[in-house]
Amino acid sequence: MRGDMNRYFDEIARPACATLIMRGNCGGQGGMDFRIGLRAISRNGNVRRIGEYLVVDKADSVLLLVSAATSYRHDDPEAAVLASLERASGRGYDVLKERHVRDFKALADRVSLRLDGMEEHEGLPVDVRLEHVRQGGDDRGLDALLFDFGRYLLQSSSRPGSLPANLQGIWNENMLPPWDSKYTININTQMNYWPAETCNLAECHEPLFDLIERMREPGRRTARIMYGCGGFVAHHNTDIWADTAPQDTWFPSTYWPMGAAWLCLHLWEAYAFSGDATFLERAYPTMKEAATFFLDFLTETEDGHLVTSPSVSPENIYVLPNGQYGTICRGPSMDSQILYELFSACIEASCRRRQDEAFRAALIEARSRLPSRL
Repeated sequence: MRGDMNRYFDEIARPACATLIMRGNCGGQGGMDFRIGLRAISRNGNVRRIGEYLVVDKADSVLLLVSAATSYRHDDPEAAVLASLERASGRGYDVLKERHVRDFKALADRVSLRLDGMEEHEGLPVDVRLEHVRQGGDDRGLDALLFDFGRYLLQSSSRPGSLPANLQGIWNENMLPPWDSKYTININTQMNYWPAETCNLAECHEPLFDLIERMREPGRRTARIMYGCGGFVAHHNTDIWADTAPQDTWFPSTYWPMGAAWLCLHLWEAYAFSGDATFLERAYPTMKEAATFFLDFLTETEDGHLVTSPSVSPENIYVLPNGQYGTICRGPSMDSQILYELFSACIEASCRRRQDEAFRAALIEARSRLPSRL
């Protein structure tokens, strides 16, 4: 444990032999309690506790089990951690490894990528291969490895019942991580999930869909209170509590009302790959509600186009003729492109469901008045 971590937890408890529990809280009273458990199981030798440390002495091998839980999911996270450690202890290393490999291969083995010439540099250390590429060389094997690594990241950090993959995924090591380890929904979250359908990891998409559903109720309040509009809206960032209001104070990103609209395209993507009519019944109301907001929100320009106003082109600035910098604008191209895709998806979905003719007609008319996507 790094020394600078000590100020982020309250105490180290010793509930049982060869076990330590880190107790802490995020946010003070009313915040989230967390517990992290460590258990050492040695083959031969012995394990003893000295203060806040476990000492393993003269062992042939040692198995370290780590479990963590918070009050986000558990009324008693410490009990959940201890129960998890107890279950893992009863299974042992060989069983735990076999279960992990079987679980991982069930997803990983669905797809393989073979490229001509990828065997050329096999056997060389990765650092040597990377330097070869930096110098302008080609290594098809590294291309395939990067593809596999991307699938590994998604299938390891986003499974049914878990939280979605965030900025640092499950590998975040900091109590105060960059950008709070949240969900930046003006590109990062979407990028995390681009491999879900195309790389045959549809189950890994589910946590994102769960988050979108949690965003609907706060998104309705944000739409109503901020804009006087129906439907639901979210801005450039959200978190596990599904916040939808503008966050931060950096104007090139903060004021961007397209977050929910872009996320909803993942629902349509999942349906487009699966053709699952039952899934569409579940996804369509969410897509419709995101589109409904923009039917209220869009502003007509002098030439008859419908645009978002005000908005921003995410994380971009522009320079005026007088040299001043600006961020807030009317009708950024990215907004129109996302809306064209969302309206098109809702139009197609309503056709397949054979309902919402008036809503569909409103979308068709609004879509025809969006600025050119070119």
